[in-house]
Amino acid sequence: MKYKTVPAMPSVNFSTIGFGCWALGKGSGWRDSSNRSSIAAVHKALDCGVTFFDTAPIYGFGVSESLLGVALKGRRNEITLASKCGLVWDESKAVRRDLSYSAVRADVEASLRRLQIDHLDILQLHWPDHATSLEETARALQELIKEGKIKAVGVSNFSLSDTRALAALIPLGSYQGLYNMLERNPDRYHDIPLEYRAEEEILPYCLEKGMAFLPYSPLLQGLLTGSFKADSQFGKDDIRSANPKLSGPAYATYFATCEELKKVATEAGISMTHLALAWLWRNLAVTSILCGVQRPEQIVDNAKAADVVLTDDVLNNIEQILRKHNL
Repeated sequence: MKYKTVPAMPSVNFSTIGFGCWALGKGSGWRDSSNRSSIAAVHKALDCGVTFFDTAPIYGFGVSESLLGVALKGRRNEITLASKCGLVWDESKAVRRDLSYSAVRADVEASLRRLQIDHLDILQLHWPDHATSLEETARALQELIKEGKIKAVGVSNFSLSDTRALAALIPLGSYQGLYNMLERNPDRYHDIPLEYRAEEEILPYCLEKGMAFLPYSPLLQGLLTGSFKADSQFGKDDIRSANPKLSGPAYATYFATCEELKKVATEAGISMTHLALAWLWRNLAVTSILCGVQRPEQIVDNAKAADVVLTDDVLNNIEQILRKHNL
């Protein structure tokens, strides 16, 4: 494993490969997830040198945080642990955005209970809430820092203008955004419009401000592993069935692009997964790549990507393919 630090959080040692915890545990919304394999995957990640774990209350409606808390018992001090706030749900599991003072504080208290810890290393605002002023949200964050319940603040899926505005109220250490080889400046995540352009706006901003950039969905929910087929389909119990890039008419373009990239990987003597992760890692702004993991062998393979260096010829071939497909 390799590691990186950033000026905005000099005390944090980010592992090249981070552990994205959305798929953690039975009930997470991902096919084939189980509690037993998820706990084993967390333990294997620790043994592989993974030091950054990212979760959220909304992942499995508390399932991810609760299971991670069990898996990390006795090893909490080995990692940097990030969670989120701002997505709340009711008894029917209807979700809404809420970054009000009371909601932020309630989210953090609930996360600490589920994770069985006394503080979060990073608290990220999961999605913008335009019904709440940034000043109100910042007030809650400032109090939580003062109380020692969070150490640093990050944002996720925020526009560049809102990120700048919040940074004027409270120091920001990280930005988490959708970014991978096939989604460089995406305008939507599933059916949710995005207010930012990752490669054009956010990566340069993070470099300028010394913030960590944490790309989520680095393998486009599994497509960039190269294991999908032209007729791949997901059941209703799998969150990926709701992604139009994987289940709608657009899938043909993404699949065809991935098939061409697989040839580049084969010629380079590496796997498609390693090609996709190494492509991300070569960007100076990328700090820790949030890979979703369901089984121990997945994190072992992902960790090996830290040693892959892509040549200029390989990078040029990738760029030509992406340009050909307007991606």
